[in-house]
Amino acid sequence: MLFLFAGIFSTSWLFATQERTKLGSEIFIQTLLSQLDQKKLGLVCNQTSVLPDGKSLIEALLEKGIQVEAVFTPEHGFKGKWEAGAEVQDSLWDRIKIFSLYGKTKKPTQEQTQSIDAFVYDIQDVGTRFYTYITTLKYVMEAAADFGKAVYVLDRPNPAGGHIVEGPILRSEYESFIGATPIPVRYGLTVGELALMMKGEGWVPSQVELHVIRMTGWSRRYFWKDTGLRWIPTSPNIPFSETAIIFPGTGLLGALTINQGLGTLNPFLQFGTPWFDPKAIIQKLGGGTGYGVELEPLIYTPMSLPGKTLHPPYENRPCQGINVRIVQKDKFFSLHFTLALIKAIREIHPNKIRLHRDSLNQMFGNDLLERYIKGTLIYADLLKEMEKDEKAFLQMRQKYLLYD
Repeated sequence: MLFLFAGIFSTSWLFATQERTKLGSEIFIQTLLSQLDQKKLGLVCNQTSVLPDGKSLIEALLEKGIQVEAVFTPEHGFKGKWEAGAEVQDSLWDRIKIFSLYGKTKKPTQEQTQSIDAFVYDIQDVGTRFYTYITTLKYVMEAAADFGKAVYVLDRPNPAGGHIVEGPILRSEYESFIGATPIPVRYGLTVGELALMMKGEGWVPSQVELHVIRMTGWSRRYFWKDTGLRWIPTSPNIPFSETAIIFPGTGLLGALTINQGLGTLNPFLQFGTPWFDPKAIIQKLGGGTGYGVELEPLIYTPMSLPGKTLHPPYENRPCQGINVRIVQKDKFFSLHFTLALIKAIREIHPNKIRLHRDSLNQMFGNDLLERYIKGTLIYADLLKEMEKDEKAFLQMRQKYLLYD
């Protein structure tokens, strides 16, 4: 499928048959650099901004004689070593200034951008609304519009796939840095498609000059293993590509005072508390087979892991937990699974769940899950409202899809 959007890209972005997915950064290096001769770039990048040959994008550009004037980094910093929520300071890379967009400043300023002509965004995302890299993308596009800079988004695969969409659309009253656009929790778009949608729907100023450099050899049905690419952990607690698939669901559990496997080497693919009855919960969930997963009980003790999670929930306390093994990725709806899990926990352990209300509502996108847990909304109505939003978004996103 060839998709044209206001002249943002042209017929040069046709599909090619190949053994692995070819990243937008590869296309950018091979075909676009002549257009950027004498241009000064500001790279929005981190440890995932690597070409398949192992060379970082910044090194590849400098070797080609491209002027990289500044680097802008999201949460977790340039090397992806800072734990979630930690303020990251500005720094240097071989005399190039690195501006942190996860510290006192979250949007590039006029002073930071005065020496650049264009932003180049190349960060691997995970396809979850409350993963903050896409908020950084939005803020970069806003700054680009404010200060008259172009934005090049080098497209990358969505490791959670391109077909499955889950969750409510974020309501405006719950907007925050962990959710800045009205999309579902699991939105099934590549970062390039999402950038087009931000512009097309007016979520960023329409005058932003946006160029999406699309991939070749990527399909909506693909998960990471289908791309032929090496997985680089996108942040300290997303060590595996499978983690990105479950994260839209079990990422919510921390707001319910449940350990999400933080403080272990298997975050988000296991979870527990000192008071769980794992066997009873697993039985309620039918062993997980109806969700495309296998579930097994385990006992684990969350530990302080500097650079990953300094103080995980229930630190140094044995937890009764459940381990998840995804066996059918195309049938695993991670948010729906997690809602069924929460329902089972609520039925087996009434009055045990403790909410972090603001965090939960900002992550979920509305107060419906809070109302269900508090007993003022029935489960069927929670699902019905969520599925309305999912259907609406699937229709809304159609004109921004770049891949079949």
